[in-house]
Amino acid sequence: MTTPTPGSDPNYPQGGAPQGQPGWGAPQPPQGYQPAPSYQGGPAGYGAPTGQRPGLVTGAAIVGIVWGGLGTLFGLIALSVAFALSGLLGLIILIGVILSVALLVGGIFVLTGKDPKLLLYTCYVAIVVNIISLIISLAENGGSAFSGILGFILPGVIVALLLQPAAKQYYAARGIKY
Repeated sequence: MTTPTPGSDPNYPQGGAPQGQPGWGAPQPPQGYQPAPSYQGGPAGYGAPTGQRPGLVTGAAIVGIVWGGLGTLFGLIALSVAFALSGLLGLIILIGVILSVALLVGGIFVLTGKDPKLLLYTCYVAIVVNIISLIISLAENGGSAFSGILGFILPGVIVALLLQPAAKQYYAARGIKY
């Protein structure tokens, strides 16, 4: 293959290719074409209408998912022997499993940007059930108060996170009031 003589090819002007411009390799775009415009965001109706989900909301959702998943797993295991020991204990564990599933689903709802009411109301009920369970445990066998302490702390943390002003503003911008 031979190189063209200088001046015989319009892409290879006399005196060689100018500095900083392509020679034979890259074609130049035709005159009159403009680059495609860039668009911000997705199509209308998709995603959050304003800004990102606050970390408080994400944290509440993750705690709900983890606590709900673990509660469901261990609750189902405990449920297999609970009714054999005591009918009341089995009932409390059954309610705990139902609440754990609701925490899991509520956490998923919050993580996907849906209404946080399921997670909030489940946390309120979980706190009440844990108080009742603690009272029964202390009355029956003098159990320690430490055994049910996470049942108060984690639902309380979820409630506290979802009631922060940033979380309420995020949902208010989406048209959700709670």
